[in-house]
Amino acid sequence: MRDPKTGLYYHAYDSSRAMFWCDRVTGLSQNFWLRALGWFSMALLDTLDKADASAAGESYEKLKQIFVELMDAMLKYQDESGMWYQVVNFGGMDKNYLETSGSSIMAYALLKGVRLGFLPESYRAYGEKAFHGICDQYLSTDENGNLHLDGNLSRGRLRRRKQTAGYL
Repeated sequence: MRDPKTGLYYHAYDSSRAMFWCDRVTGLSQNFWLRALGWFSMALLDTLDKADASAAGESYEKLKQIFVELMDAMLKYQDESGMWYQVVNFGGMDKNYLETSGSSIMAYALLKGVRLGFLPESYRAYGEKAFHGICDQYLSTDENGNLHLDGNLSRGRLRRRKQTAGYL
């Protein structure tokens, strides 16, 4: 499900190729959704963290390679603010927005990946940039001193997502 051009993973796959949102030849959706990429990144990283590298052998190294390659691909789409757009490869498109939860997950994956030694130390700056971008863009304090984090996904149903506009 990895796109060789972008290095990103498609949002969904239908092996029957019957769902309205899938490509009839590949069965893949046509979009790269930030939250899905974030969840996948986090799952890869947390699996690597808990797995016994010596017992898993080649499988462990393959998971590590997938994680590192995905982080490399995601960095190409990091906005100058530090965040990522909801539809990752269409930054700046009308109605596409810098999404808080997916950007938070990416910050987590980058920073934990560095801490655990899966990513080079230089990637810490990208994770910190994401964290600060989220705070700068969407963290606010109300009149009672309560913190609020906005900019989260407002739509979540694949049934409306045949085209990129269904994500927006």
